[in-house]
Amino acid sequence: MAQNNVSPWIEESAELPVEMSARVRLARNVRHIPFPHMVRDDDALDAVLKKLSTAFDDYQKVSMNMLKFEDKALLVEKHLISPLFTRQGLHSFINENESVSIMINEEDHIRIQTMGAGVPIHELYKEAEEIDESLEDVVDYAFDEHFGYLTACPTNVGTGMRASVMLHLPALTLGRKIERLSGNLNRFGFTLRGIYGEGSVPLGHIYQLSNQLTLGQAEEEIIQNLDELKSQIIEEELEMRSRLESEHLLEVKDSVSRSYGLLKHAYKMSLKEAAKCLSDVKLGIDLGVLEHDGFKFQKWIQLIQPAFLKMRLNEQHKHYTSLEQAVDEERATLLRELSGGK
Repeated sequence: MAQNNVSPWIEESAELPVEMSARVRLARNVRHIPFPHMVRDDDALDAVLKKLSTAFDDYQKVSMNMLKFEDKALLVEKHLISPLFTRQGLHSFINENESVSIMINEEDHIRIQTMGAGVPIHELYKEAEEIDESLEDVVDYAFDEHFGYLTACPTNVGTGMRASVMLHLPALTLGRKIERLSGNLNRFGFTLRGIYGEGSVPLGHIYQLSNQLTLGQAEEEIIQNLDELKSQIIEEELEMRSRLESEHLLEVKDSVSRSYGLLKHAYKMSLKEAAKCLSDVKLGIDLGVLEHDGFKFQKWIQLIQPAFLKMRLNEQHKHYTSLEQAVDEERATLLRELSGGK
């Protein structure tokens, strides 16, 4: 696992106008063992860990107590582990191209997640299901015939599944349609969140569409509904982009050009400003008002995150008095390099 680089599956992904990536996550617990927040002895999961180490011997086993803070932060930015997992997680199992991660002792005993770009979400679900079934052969899950899979948080009881799609929605955001859209989605048991899920804010006009309901619906039904809603949102975004192009083309060109200029020439950029500029340039490329060979929105958004930049600073042995300022300067340096500036 190349920890200081973006995940191979992102490196290999194609650029689409709106849809960026998708993820399926399954929450599972072991029968007769208290939920993680109630466990006072990490040894309680030793037997489970041994079975997983055998079942996934071709995965990289990452022990949380062996990692520095910045290494954990990097894994969070790569969506391989959650912020909660950095504090109480024991081990994670990660496949070679970092599209699969199995967390042990997050909010639940076992969290299985599969990720991909340009891959139908039902295929990601199928992959997660296959991993889940292989685990069920060696682990006795906490399962109730009436309620389904039992989880630490009541909102996950049932399927224990969260499925999500990452979407770039600059036109709907600029058109102030997101609040209305979010309200409509909530009525169908879905939600729009920020780039890192619950509790996070949208960055670079990127939103995560995911299901809220896990009880009373089959996994296949949730996946199908998510896929249909995703298609509707993409259609609305593209329609709004057409309106921007026909009614506000000069303003769009101006915004795109200003942002592109900042990417090529700025010497200090905050994460929020950099993400906004990348979003503007991505929109400009999609609308055909700007050309930039090799532009990789999803990859670059990940590279400008704080932990990635701190890793760059460490690799270059740079000295600084203020880490925050050094990160903002390094972010601008990186973006100048990527965008062909000086």
